[in-house]
Amino acid sequence: MYPNNKSSYSMPFCGLTIKLYETQKKAPSYEYSASSTKAKFMCSLTQKLYGISQVMEWYNTAQVQAYAKAGYQLKWGSKIQQAKETKYGADTEQVVTLYMVKPYQGGQNVDGMKPIGQSLPPQATQFAPDHAQPIGMNDIDDEIPF
Repeated sequence: MYPNNKSSYSMPFCGLTIKLYETQKKAPSYEYSASSTKAKFMCSLTQKLYGISQVMEWYNTAQVQAYAKAGYQLKWGSKIQQAKETKYGADTEQVVTLYMVKPYQGGQNVDGMKPIGQSLPPQATQFAPDHAQPIGMNDIDDEIPF
């Protein structure tokens, strides 16, 4: 249903999706709705249907627990898309998904600054050219010309 980037994700998309249909009303009324007794969530892995009261049952299945043990977390998302079949003249539907996602690991610092070990160069940088000669104390002119 959603594009997977196979290079960065080793596991397929895991989510529970429900479709809400257009009501032909505008905000502040609900623009999309579904009956809680008729509408079912569909699992992206097994294509099995779940009711609203069975979401925890889905989460406790072996397939979803494999994601939880791998460090994935639950996240809600929604999108509005063109309906495949129009109902009552409506041409869009809202897809709401409860899906498993790996938590963001980058940027462990709070202020946006790099840690000192990452910001310093790994070796001392040489600023003088290779043919430079060190000077002695006798070479320094201490007199100030007026």
